[in-house]
Order: sequence, then structure tokens, then C-alpha cells
Amino acid sequence: MVDPSNVAFFQPAGLRPFKANLFARIGQTIKAKGGAHVVGDFELLDQKVQKGRIPIVGCTPELREYINKWKAQGKPHIYWDRGYFLRVFATDLPQGASGGMYRWHVNSFQAQEIRDVPGDRLKQYPVQLWPWSRNGKHIVIAEPSPTYQRFHGIEGWTERTVEQLKALTDRPLVIRDKEMQRFGRKLHEDLNGAHALVTHGSNAAVEAAIMGCPVFVHPDSAASLVGLTDLSAIERPVYPEREAWCRSLAYSQVSEAEMLNGTVWKLLG
Repeated sequence: MVDPSNVAFFQPAGLRPFKANLFARIGQTIKAKGGAHVVGDFELLDQKVQKGRIPIVGCTPELREYINKWKAQGKPHIYWDRGYFLRVFATDLPQGASGGMYRWHVNSFQAQEIRDVPGDRLKQYPVQLWPWSRNGKHIVIAEPSPTYQRFHGIEGWTERTVEQLKALTDRPLVIRDKEMQRFGRKLHEDLNGAHALVTHGSNAAVEAAIMGCPVFVHPDSAASLVGLTDLSAIERPVYPEREAWCRSLAYSQVSEAEMLNGTVWKLLG
């Protein structure tokens, strides 16, 4: 269990009102427990880390160099972002209410292991596993957002991946971006008859695996636990059991209420 009195919660400057209010509520709760709330000051955050605080950060590109520095120093950090299930937008699964769910991980961007946990939290979510699709034809490429690409230092990922796939397979390629889920084709439409989905770490991979489409992702992705990370195996996808994986993901995400009432610290382990 992480001690909230020993953390430093970072709130980026210039957030839209909804996000700024959410960050402020979490920050105030952490301060009430003795932790620190740092708004927009990267150097101040680093100073607190050097004094022993555990930083809580999100997908802010300017923070990546600090995360790399903390890793090199052997200092832990906590990363948080939108959850795996019950998101509030850009999702093909049932949407969440009151801001949806948020994933929290120590020293990783997404889940890196299947934890031995019960199914009680998963039962709270309307998530149903679709049978694996084994005879698809085309490949769906889920393009990372510009912010994601800058944070992970993978600008140009889509172009490089398309070139690599064209050298490995003659299958048709269907490229989709994050905004399509809200304003264009839904993910399940592109996955209909698909051989596989390829992405870096987009949550589209988690949803695709739930909807029975094999995935190829970066090792940082939680979907790597039920997919493959080597594109050279694009013609040989895997179809593993997914129930334990889903239970584990359910234990890696929390609601806003659980961020405020202390449940999140218990689940971090």
C-alpha cells in the first residue's frame, strides 16, 4: 500500500476546466493526507522527488525526461490516466459515469502483469468477452494521438508501422485515429472481419482484445499480456484465455470516488 502522505501529485498548467477541477479535487485530498500538490512546476516536482516524495504524473510530454531521470535514479513514480473499462469517451465499450474510471500504476504506464485477484471488481463492470475471431482478412492500425506520440517519443509511428507491415503481409490495412470513435467509424466496425489490430499503447488494443480481435502492441501496453509484441509474427496471432487478465485490469483502475476515499492507495499494493 502506498502512503498518500509521501506522494507529490502533479497538475499540469492550462488544463480544460473539467480536467483542472478533477486534478484540483484529487490534489486537495492528497494535501489533506499530508502529501503535496504541485501545479505546473516541473522543477518543484523534481525537487520533491529528490527529497523522497513519490510523484504522481500523467501523459504530459514535458514530464517524460523527468520520468526517465527518476527511473535511472531508482526512484519510484506513479502514472495515472484514463481507465481500461468504463471510459467516458473514445470507447466502444459501455461508457462510465461521473468521469469514468482511471488506471493507476507504480513504475509503469499500463499493467505489466496479470495479478492474482478475485473477480469482484470485474463483476461491477458490464464487460463481456467476445469469442476470438480467427479468420479475419484485414489489419486495423490504431494511430496514437499526437500527445501520446510526443510523450513516448514515437513521432512518425504510423508511417513506420505501415511500411513494416507492407513488408510483412499483403493484407489490407485500415488506419483509424482516436477521433473516429466519436465522429466516424466505431472500433467494432473496423474490427468486423479483422485479422488483427496493431497499435503502440492505445486503449483500442484492450478493447479489441475484449472484442475478440488479436492484437500486436508495444510491451508497455496492457494488451501485450494477451497479445504479441513482435510484428514479424503478424500472420501468427495468439488467442489466449482473457478472464484473469480482465480481472487484473479491473483491480488496476478506480473511480473518482475511489481516488478520493483512499481505495486507490490500497489497490496500488
